Order: sequence, then C-alpha cells, then structure tokens
Amino acid sequence: MALRLRRKRHVADTLVVFPGATTITKKKPTDLHFYRFPNGHTKEKQQLRKRWIFLVSRKNFEPGPNHRVCSAHFPGGAKTYDNNVPTIVPKNSKSKVSKPRPTQRARNREFLNPNDTDFSQSGCDNNDLETTENSFNYESDNIEPEVNIHADCTKKIEELTLRIVELERELVSLKESYEIQVKNLENQVFKKSFTIERFKDDANMLKFYTGLEDYTIFKSIFDSFGSAVENLIYYDSNTNSERLTSHLQGKRGRKRTLTAEQEFFMVLTRLRCGLLEDDLACRVGISASHVSRICITWHDFLHTRFRSHPIWPTRSIVNETMPQSFKDSYPQTRVIIDCTELFIEMPSSLRSQSKTYSNYKHHNTAKGLVGIAPSGMITFVSDLYSGRTSDKEATRDCGILPLLEEGDSIMVDKGFDIEDILPKNVSLNIPPFLREKDHFSLEEETETRRIAALRIHVERAIRRIKCFRILKMEFPLSMAADLNKIWVICAYLCNLMPPIIAESE
Repeated sequence: MALRLRRKRHVADTLVVFPGATTITKKKPTDLHFYRFPNGHTKEKQQLRKRWIFLVSRKNFEPGPNHRVCSAHFPGGAKTYDNNVPTIVPKNSKSKVSKPRPTQRARNREFLNPNDTDFSQSGCDNNDLETTENSFNYESDNIEPEVNIHADCTKKIEELTLRIVELERELVSLKESYEIQVKNLENQVFKKSFTIERFKDDANMLKFYTGLEDYTIFKSIFDSFGSAVENLIYYDSNTNSERLTSHLQGKRGRKRTLTAEQEFFMVLTRLRCGLLEDDLACRVGISASHVSRICITWHDFLHTRFRSHPIWPTRSIVNETMPQSFKDSYPQTRVIIDCTELFIEMPSSLRSQSKTYSNYKHHNTAKGLVGIAPSGMITFVSDLYSGRTSDKEATRDCGILPLLEEGDSIMVDKGFDIEDILPKNVSLNIPPFLREKDHFSLEEETETRRIAALRIHVERAIRRIKCFRILKMEFPLSMAADLNKIWVICAYLCNLMPPIIAESE
C-alpha cells in the first residue's frame, strides 16, 4: 500500500528565516506558532522590526510578506507582549547554503524502498513524517549562494587603478598643453602691450619712444624720484588753476590703474612722439580723460622736480669741461645763448593775438631763451614769453644776467643787442656789424666765422629740444597751462642724452 504524505499548507508556504532552525525544533509542528515581522509606521514598530532583522544575522536580508519566525525562538515558547523579541538563536546557526529540496517523486521513492526499515517496526507514524518534513522546511529556500566579494573588489580596484593612471596621464598632457597655450597668449599680449617692460631690452625702440639712450638711464631717472611718485595727488578738472601744489607733501592719491613707472614711460612717450591722448588711451587700455589727468599730474611733478635741481655750473666746472676750440679763441666764455619760438594756436582775444604774433615766424608763437656751456650742456632754460617779446627783453627778464660773474663772457648772435644791460666787467662776444661800412674787414670776417662756428652748438641744443615732437606741432590753447612746463621738461631731458660736442672737438 502506498504511503500518502500529508503536508500542511501553512507550513509549506512559510519561510523560516533563522539559519539552522531544524537543530532546535523538537516540538511537533502543531505545537509551533509562526509570527510575521513587525510592520507599521510608528517609531516603536520600526525599531522592533530592525531588532528582529538584526537578530536573524543574515547579510542584506530584508523580510518579505511570507517570512516568519517560529515560537521556538521566543522565551517561553511563544511571543507575548513582554517577550516580543526572538532572542533564542540556535547554537549551530552558521549560515550555510542549503541543498535543493528533493522532488515529490524522489521523496516517495525513498519512503517506498523495500530495503529501508519498515515504518511499522520503527514506530514511525504520520505525525513523525510531518514533523520531519516541517523541520526540513525550516531551512530557508531563499538563501542565495555567497558571492566572492573579495575577488570582485580586487577586480574593481584594478580597473579603477588603471583608469586613474590613464586620467593622470591625460591630466599631465592637458596641463602641458594649457601651459603652452597660456605662454603663447602671454607672448601675444606682451607683443601688443605698450609698456616699459616691452621696450626696456630694446634700446632702439626705447630711444624712439622716450629719447633716452637705454633703460639704465630711464631707470636712473625714475629711481631718483624716490617715494614721491607714489604720493602724487592727481589732477582733477574741478580743482583751481594752482593745480597740485602739494604733490610732494606725502599725501597718498587714489589707487593707480598703471604703475608709476608705466605712467612715467607714457608721459615721456607723449612728449617725445607727440602722441594724442586718444592714441595713448587706446595703447595702454585706459580712457582718454585718465591719460589727460596722468599727463597733467606728471607735467607738474617733473617741472617742479627739475627746477629744484640747478643746472648752472660753476666757473671752475666750465673751465674743466671747455673744449679746446673755445680755449683757443674765447676762453672766458661762460654761456652761449639764443632764443627760439614755438607755434601756438591763435588766441581768441585780440590783445593776446597781438602779443603772441611773431613778425619773424608770421604766426602766433611763444618765445624761450636757452643757454649752453662751451661743452654743449644746457645750463639755462627760461620760461616762455609771448612771441612779440624781443631777444633783449627776454634776456633782461629771464634771470640769466645775475648768474654771470666778473670776468665772464657771453656769446650771442647779432640779434642780441644787450651790451648795455650786461653786469659790470662781463664782456659780450657778438659778430661784428657792418654799420656804415660796405664790407667786413679780414679780421671782422674771420671773427664772424669763428663765432658762428662756436655759436652753432646752441642751435644744435635747441634743435635737440625740438626733437620732442610735442613742441613741433601747433600747441593747442587747451594745453596752454602746460606749455611752459613741457618746454622746461624737454630741455632738462636733453641733458640726459649724449653730449652735443664730442670730446675730440
């Protein structure tokens, strides 16, 4: 007779979650109770559920609706209000991979094998079969085989390490490419920049823009200003005509857009090349009004600075530096003077037009007097006068006569009829006049040529001053307040250039 196996539906469909539950199951299935995992939205229910999951001790375990815990795991053999945590865990509760459950045919074949012990003799009844089957079902059918986590992590680490090496190489390549591009862009910007840094290593271009021989001279002049250039009070169009009288008092001005050295270079460029303010603004990247304020400020500063350093030499210095050509003919010469005129825009006032109009130039002009030592060095620069002023009036009023000492000689052109205004015991070297004669004598002609050959050096000095192109153009009335300062600055800068008269002369 075939043995019919009975299975309880609620047991077969229940997943017992504790590993090794069969080792503690001694009771009959009818005496066991199965409890769902706590579920609810209250804080107490959630904490109780987490504690049950923790006591199950299964990795990455999340209970489903069919998972149960039997009453054997609760103190007292049942879940109560006080004992609601399954704290009884089997001693042999090591997690292990369960074998696949035998099919129904295999189980029937095992029980019907004639070699097996007779069920009737072993005292096994249907209840025992049910208990055995239920005990077998306690092992979880839901446990998956363990994964070799270490091997997977090692492989992942190797892949990430290779990726890191690739990214590092790519980063190094990008950095090198970036540095090259930045350097190229910097070179392009530098080549287009209009700053002293660009031209300080190019003596020819520096001389073209400033008139100075090299950066060493430029730097020496700038360094001589000291900290005064850091405390300039910049011109404001709202201030009065006595602009910037306190620029050396140490009061710090507004923050600069350009450095003081860059401003000095820009001002020299404007003087030397006669560049317009709009042109300079475009070159240096600032507004034209800003360029104007900087130039006005530096004109005041340089004029005051240069005028504070006397250039009139002593008699002994003149004698020590006198060329042989003067020593042979006019050894007492202290200074050679001449006047020059600068074109200015015609004033709107009729009176100013009359005072500045020059019959010699047929234009409105300003007149200045220049004196040089026999060595060619500029030793005197007057302020500017109106173009109608005579050479004699300019000589008398400019302040050069009080500087002459007894025994000195002054060399002039024929237009300087100043013998009657010279200090006592000061002689005048002037070419002879024909007066009522028809021609010069041989001696007079020789003296005329000799004086002309020596007096030409003052004309060369004046031409050097006018190499500053800002003085070559017609000076606008809008800059009339700066004309005299620019004239003096340009004259003083000429003394920082190579001598007019070579040592061989």
